[in-house]
Amino acid sequence: MASRRRSGRFGKHRPGPEAVEAALREAAELFPRRSAALPALVLRHQLYGLAGDRTAVDRHLNRLQAEGRIRLLHLGLGPDTVAVVGAEEYRETVLRAVEGSPSAPLVRRFLDGVRPLLSFERGQLEEMGLKDCDVTQLVAAGVLTVRDAGSWWLALPGAGRFIRALLHGRKQLLAAVRRSRHREVLQAELGQRRARPSLGLRYVLLDLLGAELLRSVPTTSGPLLRLAET
Repeated sequence: MASRRRSGRFGKHRPGPEAVEAALREAAELFPRRSAALPALVLRHQLYGLAGDRTAVDRHLNRLQAEGRIRLLHLGLGPDTVAVVGAEEYRETVLRAVEGSPSAPLVRRFLDGVRPLLSFERGQLEEMGLKDCDVTQLVAAGVLTVRDAGSWWLALPGAGRFIRALLHGRKQLLAAVRRSRHREVLQAELGQRRARPSLGLRYVLLDLLGAELLRSVPTTSGPLLRLAET
């Protein structure tokens, strides 16, 4: 997958919106559906490896965000780690999470008036009629997280479970490669080892390759996975 990103799955031609949409669908299908608590979360860097072009991915995601079709979420896993989720799925998940709580009316008002942005400054929230006490409630409800003084990231209630599962899955797969001879392993053999991430082998592997924590080298026996640090 990483080799696709370097050479480009689509040759010399920059992939168009259709290719990015296909990458979105492919990554979303890898997200485990064992729990209905969260919508399918796709990491932006996963799309870089699938579509083969960072610029094309960023341009199309920016367009989808501006059109209100997706929401981008900062997960606190580094400055460049951003999750992509469908706007309707995001709204349904948030409303379900706060249903019956005292903050539910405020959260609904926020969702009805919020612009499709990754983060918000105090002035932007004040333009929506939100006071400091309202922002505090939205943070407590898991809809916003603090970015720094006077700004907040858009958040998703319950995303902490996903983050913990992702970090654990990364640790499992990286340890499996690290224990291998020469700190490298054929991708086909990785699935035969004990590492079984709860998010799924392919989902976490795509994350590691997109985040450039693993490298994929083509061989006659299939992709060979190496630690990026070697």
